[in-house]
Amino acid sequence: MRPGLALFVKTPGRSPVKSRLWPAIGREAAEALYLDCAAAVGEIASALERDQRLHAYWAVAEADGDHAAPSDPWKVLPVIAQGEGGLGERMARVYDALRARHGAALLIGTDLPQLSLPALIDAVDALVHAKADLVLGPSEDGGFWLVGGRVDLPLPAWTAPRYSTPQARSDFLAALPQGLRVHLLDTAHDLDEPDDVPAVAAALAALPERTASQERVSRRLDALLATMPR
Repeated sequence: MRPGLALFVKTPGRSPVKSRLWPAIGREAAEALYLDCAAAVGEIASALERDQRLHAYWAVAEADGDHAAPSDPWKVLPVIAQGEGGLGERMARVYDALRARHGAALLIGTDLPQLSLPALIDAVDALVHAKADLVLGPSEDGGFWLVGGRVDLPLPAWTAPRYSTPQARSDFLAALPQGLRVHLLDTAHDLDEPDDVPAVAAALAALPERTASQERVSRRLDALLATMPR
């Protein structure tokens, strides 16, 4: 089995991205940082695809996201559309589509530029070797940076969580069918707002190796730290 992994993205200029960073760094800088973060996660996913461990996709938010134009940033990987509805409905739709194609599905966002190969391999191996029915990457803010599974999940499991709140992860776990084996990955710090910059910058600096995109993100965050009040 080679799971399908969908990296959920929005297209700057067509949808707002990193809006919680706009007041601190400006919209243009926030959009540039967003694209570098997406590329950083995409490079890790692409490395595992080259090793034939998974099938990687951009899951694009815009309505015509399954027909990315040449000028769009989503070129390196195949593109699928998230479709309509709230975040939970869109996640359910992409999860079901990848399960149907590949047997197991992984969903991840752009907020973890410090994603490492070992962390993603941990998630893949848990599903491929049937160590768990579901994998979840907890984030420090109470949400989750990755979710994946090898079993069908009912729609309420996706729509019950109060996303973007400290209750998102606990809501999701509470809404799951009973008896599922859940493998928790290492807790990580998402990059959502200015207060997250020091922790994510430190996590990037601690990586033993960084991709080209991770280097770009690291430089951007270091520049931000130099301008932020201590």
